[in-house]
Amino acid sequence: MLEKSGFDGLGVVVTGAAAGIGAATVEVLGGLGAHVLAVDIDADALTELAARLAGSGAACTVVEADLTDRSDVERIPRVVDESGIVIKGLVNNVGVNSRRSIQDLDPEQWDRDLARNLTSAYLLTRALLPALLAAPRGGSVVNVSSTHALAANPAALGYATTKSGLLGFTRQLAAEFADRGLRVNAVCPGLTMTTRIADRGISQPQERLRDRLLGGRFAEPEEVANGIAFLASDAASYITGVTLPIDGGFTAR
Repeated sequence: MLEKSGFDGLGVVVTGAAAGIGAATVEVLGGLGAHVLAVDIDADALTELAARLAGSGAACTVVEADLTDRSDVERIPRVVDESGIVIKGLVNNVGVNSRRSIQDLDPEQWDRDLARNLTSAYLLTRALLPALLAAPRGGSVVNVSSTHALAANPAALGYATTKSGLLGFTRQLAAEFADRGLRVNAVCPGLTMTTRIADRGISQPQERLRDRLLGGRFAEPEEVANGIAFLASDAASYITGVTLPIDGGFTAR
């Protein structure tokens, strides 16, 4: 089905692209023929990503940017214009969990959580909207939320609130722009074996969680990326406004 993805050299901007789900998404989209603009604040990790992709023949342009900085956000459409890439899609994948409950979440950290996890998606979507509306066969936005937006977890107030906000953002844009051919969807990844998890020495979910997960294991980043790529592609041409949990059944119980 994804062989008819419709990317064919068209551009997809992926944020939070240097590691984890973002990096996997860059690789999957590149493999489907998209020219990926990989955006991240970590220049070294972007360089490593570009080196990995160079051998695969996938087209990738890396853009170092801090998406909490409006001047950096405004630079991205200029990079697109200067490169001559025709934009097909946007994957808003920035997200950091400050892991704090309300007693420990001071107003400054609250503002940082909002800026990184929610406002960045608003700013970049707004900046790229003209290009997305002009995309061949319709543009697509995929917002990467979290199961934290679907089920409460301790000590994750800023993250859960901002990722819940992304779901409202998704539905609102889907409703506003359906008649102009722009599709907007969201995914909610569950427990995923990213480098951040692996670096903490964690190899499998806690025992109390295993019976809630398909195969009792973490998702691989590529499994989440496949769902993102599907929603971004022409294979999902009549799907908009949906939230797709990619969580191995975690939120089904």
